[in-house]
Amino acid sequence: MKKIKLKSVAKINLVLEVVKKMPNGFHEIRTVMLKTENIFDEIELFFDESCAGIEIVCNNPNVPLNQKNICWKIAEQFFKKTGRHVGLKIKIKKNIPLASGMGGGSSNGAVVALALNEYFKNSLSEKKLIKIVSEVGKDIPFFISQSKLASISGMGEKIKPIKNSFKFNVLIINPAGEIPTPWAYGELDQYLFFMHETKRKNITREFINNISNLEKFSGCLYNDFSVVAKKKYSNLEILEKALIAFGAMGASISGKGPTVFGIFKTKKEALKAKEILKKYYPQFFVELAV
Repeated sequence: MKKIKLKSVAKINLVLEVVKKMPNGFHEIRTVMLKTENIFDEIELFFDESCAGIEIVCNNPNVPLNQKNICWKIAEQFFKKTGRHVGLKIKIKKNIPLASGMGGGSSNGAVVALALNEYFKNSLSEKKLIKIVSEVGKDIPFFISQSKLASISGMGEKIKPIKNSFKFNVLIINPAGEIPTPWAYGELDQYLFFMHETKRKNITREFINNISNLEKFSGCLYNDFSVVAKKKYSNLEILEKALIAFGAMGASISGKGPTVFGIFKTKKEALKAKEILKKYYPQFFVELAV
């Protein structure tokens, strides 16, 4: 029996625009995603050629352990598309808050795909692997890619790496809550009247153009889901303001929320804000992401 142990990192959406609803029900987006360094799940995969089937165990009782789990879906998809099979046990230690807009499930699925590809001697190129996983989830391709920071468009499958020449610090706070993706998009379809408007400003492009200037890009943080996330969790507004009050140069939400993040110039400032926020919100998940 072979074992592979990997980190499954989270992501932050520095900008997120939903620009079109497709006939198939999916949405086209423009976004800039950043992989975290300090927030990650831990995944162990056990491969057994003497048997077949998939088994999942997890330390979080709210994570499904059956076909509803994205890791299960990815493994099935990999076996189906490649014709290769092996008995697979997936052990997940969850640290990333669930349904938090940080891509924990998608990251877990990507790690499973990468581990399976490694087990089978990297038989699939990154491009082919992305094609397979994109049929399961639209955030997964970013986690397959080697990019730490990237511009994402289409339905998540178009990935362009972004190079930035300086270090910045990201502090996140999750208010002990969840926002299901289907609900968030359903609400957005009702409220975002300008979703399909071609004349709307391309904030993602503006953000990328200012990526070399910390002050300018901190002022370009934006997320279309803010309107529905703040409708569900009224404290998100005050959390954004608190981050800025304690030194953040800009603040927004990640994904469809409810995770809020702030951009800090120095690690010292970010850690000081973390200390203060943990004092006021001991029940919330507060962590330095990058």
